[in-house]
Amino acid sequence: MFQPVQDGTINWLFIGGTLVVGGGLLALLHGFAPPVRRWVIAILTFLAGLYFALEFFMPRHNVLTPWRDSVADLLQVLAAFTFGLGVLNQFLIHGRNILHRTPNWPFSVAFFSGFLLMLGTGLLQHYAPHFLAAVPPQGAIGVLGFWEAAYRVLFEGALQALSATVFALLAFFIASAAYRAFRIRTLEAGLLMVTATIVMLANVPIGQQWLTGWIPEESPWAWLRLEKLAHWLQTQINAPTMRAILFGLWVGALGMALRIILGLERSFTIGRQ
Repeated sequence: MFQPVQDGTINWLFIGGTLVVGGGLLALLHGFAPPVRRWVIAILTFLAGLYFALEFFMPRHNVLTPWRDSVADLLQVLAAFTFGLGVLNQFLIHGRNILHRTPNWPFSVAFFSGFLLMLGTGLLQHYAPHFLAAVPPQGAIGVLGFWEAAYRVLFEGALQALSATVFALLAFFIASAAYRAFRIRTLEAGLLMVTATIVMLANVPIGQQWLTGWIPEESPWAWLRLEKLAHWLQTQINAPTMRAILFGLWVGALGMALRIILGLERSFTIGRQ
């Protein structure tokens, strides 16, 4: 429906105008009385949900179809606003911690340091690699500019290492949860224990080679080999169960979507301001 703007100046003007209009609408909505605000949010939510439902169920190439891509782009813009609001919320929370010197204020300082350092380094290495630093000559292999090297140190040397450390710590929590789940107190816990043991042993050499590896592949008892038992459990038991869980999950998501569209879900329209 709408063609992309090719002129950079006009594009920036559109972006600035969109930010001004969006901020104005948010300020206007915030100025409404709570009952009016609830109804405005509920009506807009109903119309947005109704559009996609009508466009999908009506015959193809109906009157709503030409607007589908534009409405989808609008939703992406609104989703981008949520990221901005999330960053603003983090700044308010951690800024308040630093100003009031709460017990966790050093963590807030670490947040601001990491956020601003990554933001500044990322912008400089992409948009201004010449800023206060020399840029390697073109064609140089294995030589990085200062800001690109700094960005890689922060991203690959710090952020990815910290993420790997956190996920490594999760392994201990998973082991603790598995220990509690594997305590055989009921029939279901016993089945879970037997199934998990078969699958784990089938994925290590001690299970495949030592325990049942001596059973010939052509033997009528070959189905007792751990890798075959594990494959049967994963394809005949686990996969249908996961599909059933996912089916129930999406049916629940559909029900929640209908509750939101019809205004029956009050947690964001009526319950809270």
